[in-house]
Amino acid sequence: MTRSALVACWFVSLALIAPAQEAVPPAEHLSPYGLAEPVLIVAGELPKEFDNADKVPILTTFKDMPPVGFQFLKTPVTKPLAGMVGIHVPPGAVFQIRKRSMSNLGKGAVTLRLAESAQREARTVTLEGKKTADYNELRRSAAERAVGSPYPPKETGKPVVPSGTLVIVGGGGMPADIAKRFIEAGGGPDGHFVVLPVSMPDPIKTQAEETFIRRLGAKNVTVIPYREKKDLEDPKVIDVLKKATGLWFGGGRQWNFMDAYEGTKLPDLFRDVLKRGGVIGGSSAGATIQGDYMVRGAPAGPNIMMCEGYERALGFLPGVGIDQHFSARNRFKDMTAFMKAYPQFLGIGLDEATAIVVRGSQAEILGKGKVHFYDRRKPVKDGEPDYEAFPAGTKYDLVKRKVIEADVPAAAK
Repeated sequence: MTRSALVACWFVSLALIAPAQEAVPPAEHLSPYGLAEPVLIVAGELPKEFDNADKVPILTTFKDMPPVGFQFLKTPVTKPLAGMVGIHVPPGAVFQIRKRSMSNLGKGAVTLRLAESAQREARTVTLEGKKTADYNELRRSAAERAVGSPYPPKETGKPVVPSGTLVIVGGGGMPADIAKRFIEAGGGPDGHFVVLPVSMPDPIKTQAEETFIRRLGAKNVTVIPYREKKDLEDPKVIDVLKKATGLWFGGGRQWNFMDAYEGTKLPDLFRDVLKRGGVIGGSSAGATIQGDYMVRGAPAGPNIMMCEGYERALGFLPGVGIDQHFSARNRFKDMTAFMKAYPQFLGIGLDEATAIVVRGSQAEILGKGKVHFYDRRKPVKDGEPDYEAFPAGTKYDLVKRKVIEADVPAAAK
């Protein structure tokens, strides 16, 4: 058997190979850890000066099959098929995929391409020097471009919670009034609370997360620290979620939530908690994930406001984009940029130790700071703030996008 045949068999055993001619979007759930095993891709032979001490399997673009979700391109400007990440590897280049990191360890420039869609222009990423790209981000982007319902939509859903309660906290502390409202909405101290801490990097500190919720007053707390679909859909996990009266999404990086849960049964189970009249709460990343558009969702870093492939949040509150640590980290201009790109959304900026408690279309503000509402249905006047900010005690109608006047505290007038 030839070396290329051996390599192909090795990849098939890992379910990593797909025919280049098939424009198949990736599986619904990509592993949060990226490709199962590393691989090197070259145009011909591996450069003599390259040391493959780890014996990483090598694919050649002219006779081997690409990893699933990828397509080998003849030229840097060849158009890839819909749903595929196109790869052009020139002679002398060594394209490496190691878990989530994609890089060029050789000479020249490796070109990665995504086909245009009804909503987006064709996209090209060039890898040379120390530049890297994220495997999951590009796989997700290619899949998103191939589906028939592009995101974000031109018209958003109404920001209404038909049943249950959302407690959305801006990070930086949990004042007693917010904690009390969360526990009460979840059935009181005897409710069944579930903590979801996967926005943090491994190893996840489950004891700290459980202790935090118990200190808020909950007696029955279960932590679900899993990221992989096989663990998340274990019958024991499903049973816990079916009994839950309250969920808590912890702080960290919000894209980790989507890597773990999208494409699994869990998002529907989360929504069932609301349907049963329970509560979903979260702080910082756990606040943003409750909205519709996931701002700061880029795996490359939290300062990137909009990232293709990581735009959808869990959507418990439709039609909004939620940012946190707002005043403390001076995020006003970031939200302005988001609103300029997607004015159809209602932008919500939460100060630290501040929350909105949402039932129906009403958001009640609790805590120490303010909540900033960005509404592009209203004209922006030169020299004036492009948002409205309100303190604790204010009640805001998210559909009508205005304060409920009967409940405006004196400090807001």
